[in-house]
Amino acid sequence: MAQEQTPLFIPLVSFTDHCKIISRGSLRPIFDLIQEMELKFYKAELNFGTINLKNLSLETLGFRGIHVRLLDSVLKLRLVPLFDWHSWLQEAEKYYNQPQNLYGLDTVTLGKIMTVLLRSQTIYDSKFLENKIKDKFVLHLLKAIVQSLQAEKFSNDQFAS
Repeated sequence: MAQEQTPLFIPLVSFTDHCKIISRGSLRPIFDLIQEMELKFYKAELNFGTINLKNLSLETLGFRGIHVRLLDSVLKLRLVPLFDWHSWLQEAEKYYNQPQNLYGLDTVTLGKIMTVLLRSQTIYDSKFLENKIKDKFVLHLLKAIVQSLQAEKFSNDQFAS
């Protein structure tokens, strides 16, 4: 018997509705990743006396297997909308050097940035995602996504009353 498969990527037109039904409990893997990254970055900065971690390996930083956990968490929650990500590459790149600008963006924009980030591994070099983890871009993106999901959920709950 063939089992029906749920596509990992949500069509862009359905992405907002999909994000509205993500429960706080299902975000646990994202919360865990954020907490792990913050703690390990803090320890690395103390141990190595630098905030520039680009020359250290993920293993040295204590992030063995983080790629897999990141992909697993993001794809299971289906936080990657399906759209022409090549046409949006330049837009997403604006945030790579200024991750503080991610905060306050809507969930669709953050989802597009996540899609571009994950798909860009083939455009840049094989270390692209690793570098975006080490320069804390991924940490900021995850935190901005959680913030956006919670803000949208809160505003939707308020209007339902």
